[in-house]
Amino acid sequence: MAKKVMTIDQMWKKYLSGHSVEFRNKIVVYYSHLVHTHAARLSRKLPSQISYDEICSAAFDGLIEAVEAYDPLRKAKFETFCQQRISGAVMDWLRSLDPQSRTVRTFEKKRLLAKEALGSDLDFTPTQTQVAGQLEMSVDRYEYLSRLSQLGKEVHFSAMEPAGDRGQDGASHPWDIHDHKSADPAVKVSRELLTEYITKGLAREERLVLILYYFEGMTMAEIGSVLDLSESRVSQIHKEILERLRQRFGAVLSEELVA
Repeated sequence: MAKKVMTIDQMWKKYLSGHSVEFRNKIVVYYSHLVHTHAARLSRKLPSQISYDEICSAAFDGLIEAVEAYDPLRKAKFETFCQQRISGAVMDWLRSLDPQSRTVRTFEKKRLLAKEALGSDLDFTPTQTQVAGQLEMSVDRYEYLSRLSQLGKEVHFSAMEPAGDRGQDGASHPWDIHDHKSADPAVKVSRELLTEYITKGLAREERLVLILYYFEGMTMAEIGSVLDLSESRVSQIHKEILERLRQRFGAVLSEELVA
């Protein structure tokens, strides 16, 4: 006998009664199309260095937060509430890519110039007090901004490891904790490399059509809705892309991707 599929209302009822992770995750999966839609739209606007998968990862954080925070008795429709959380999570992630604020970056530039100027005049490394005076700010303010600037500096774990402290396998770090239940990061890397290889040379819109259709399982109509194109136009783009890829990769592509 086939297992009965739960409706989204039933999932919400189960989740709200006990807030179990199992039903939270079921709801997240159900609404995952909102993440892919938002990520695809943003991907068209952001620099190419920011990948679709990275945007999706940040957007899923927002979706999970939305499910956990949603109260059907006090909140608006979940789809509306959820969009706000997804957008906020992605924006927070984008801001985190630049850990130093404009104020701190400006301070760094001015401090460097002040040190160079004082160094050439004094013939020795100037003190903090001297540099602060050159910048016409208090020593307390100078030290505060100096501490903030250090927060943005990258520190590698390898710098914490004493020389010769590696084990025979060359990777015996005290912070290496393996989680065998977690997804293999190699799978994500392989997917990104495959996507990059196949879509190299394609326009951004063409890349999105392939990614959404083959990797996210969206229909031509859904892709058209995301990219503001008609279903027939998406189908045409898809056909043109495949023809070009067949010419580039030959029969291998037909067997591995198109079939």
